[in-house]
Amino acid sequence: MSTVKKNFWNLPILNSRTNKQKVTLPEMIFGYFLGPLLVLAMTSVVSTYYLTFYRTYDDIVVSGKFLVLLPLISIIPMALSNIIVGIMLGKTKTRQGKARPFILAAGPLLLVSGIVMFIIPYFSMGFRMAWMAITYNLFAALANPIYSNSHYLMVSLSTRDLDQRGKLSVVANIPAVAGNGLVSSILMPAILGWIKSGEAIGLDMGLGQQIVQNRWQTVMLIFAIAAFVGCMLEYLFTRERITEEDIDESASEQKGEIISTGKQLKAAVGDKYWWIIMIFYFLYQAGVMFKGGYVFNIFCNDFFPSVTVFGQTMNAEGVQSLMALIGGIPLAAGMLFAWPVANKIGKRNFVLLGCVVSIIGSVVCLLDPSNFIIVTVGQILKGFSSIPGAYIMMALFADVLDHLEAKNGFRVDGISMSVYSTILTVVNGLAVAFFNLFYDGGAFTHQQVSSFFFLGFEIFAHGILILVLLFLNVEKHIREEQRLIADRKKGNA
Repeated sequence: MSTVKKNFWNLPILNSRTNKQKVTLPEMIFGYFLGPLLVLAMTSVVSTYYLTFYRTYDDIVVSGKFLVLLPLISIIPMALSNIIVGIMLGKTKTRQGKARPFILAAGPLLLVSGIVMFIIPYFSMGFRMAWMAITYNLFAALANPIYSNSHYLMVSLSTRDLDQRGKLSVVANIPAVAGNGLVSSILMPAILGWIKSGEAIGLDMGLGQQIVQNRWQTVMLIFAIAAFVGCMLEYLFTRERITEEDIDESASEQKGEIISTGKQLKAAVGDKYWWIIMIFYFLYQAGVMFKGGYVFNIFCNDFFPSVTVFGQTMNAEGVQSLMALIGGIPLAAGMLFAWPVANKIGKRNFVLLGCVVSIIGSVVCLLDPSNFIIVTVGQILKGFSSIPGAYIMMALFADVLDHLEAKNGFRVDGISMSVYSTILTVVNGLAVAFFNLFYDGGAFTHQQVSSFFFLGFEIFAHGILILVLLFLNVEKHIREEQRLIADRKKGNA
């Protein structure tokens, strides 16, 4: 990206549609809510349900360990891609910023990869396996890293105003919550019911599998087009005010030296706050994956294949949608009070409180995993517990990046986002592979495996996080450090 001619990024058509120094309402709505929502709905569905689609090929399922090995082996190109993209982000200098150009580039890549993953020519099994591996990595090791590395950096680059940044963190994380909750866990199970019904329709004609796969393709085409539109909206309605501090308008390029990747990495790993943030995301994301749509769906099929609620009999997909909806209400409502509470008691303390409530919710669920009422009550508690991690942690991440800039005299956004995205990528791949390995391994019953990963894992993970977060005191001196950064820039000017 840094090698693209500078005059390309000077084209007026590429300019941000928000030109205010303060974060504006259209910026929040289109740049940080609607645009990311369209993208993250697609990436969440693909990441969560691609194996569900691959399981429609019976010969692939019974062929061996392909569905275990694919996500596991794909970790390597995915991790390398995230590292490379993060390094490129750190070295990119354009009039449009360092992250926004990558969001623009991600649009067509998400469109193409989202389509070809689900359009598989029906040739030999070996050919189809190769197609699955290549197209999955086109999405997971190219399109998604380009988008995610740049998207999750935008809050940190949007403004130095702590109040605006805190509110923006809440707004910017609503799409991620909606993508994982509303779309992946509530809407998609309903769509899955429609998709699976195609098998019964085509049963007499021997076309059941084909109808199911055609419906998958229709659904994913819609999601892929929406993701492309979302990238365009996010690019046009965001602005990197922090990056612009170092823009020489007369030259239309960024001033100052390019900090080497090694220097950025040394500065980052030498700070305890940076390590705490990365450990948090590692354990938190593992919990998100183990209670996500794929594992959630299997858990419901294992424990609630048929449940009567309020006189209505529901299958596993219906139970999943209802439970996700009920458990998601506190998380959705949390957007209204997350920032006021965090502003009052502190961001770190709010996240600590969330970890404690999460453990309580998991314990409640494990009292009787086969009891719909008990599990639903526990999921409501876990919905409340997810509010700080979902809405506030990105603001804490931004504080840590400002702290590192004050400490070292330069920003480490690129390498930090590279490590952050690599962690998420590795965890996502390992989580799915580990779950499939134990679930299909035969050493434990299906119910034992699904209940542990869906309900029990976060007890251990969040217990560790409570201990680690006690040492995250970056908020104490962040305003002083921001004044130091401002004074330093004035001195340089």
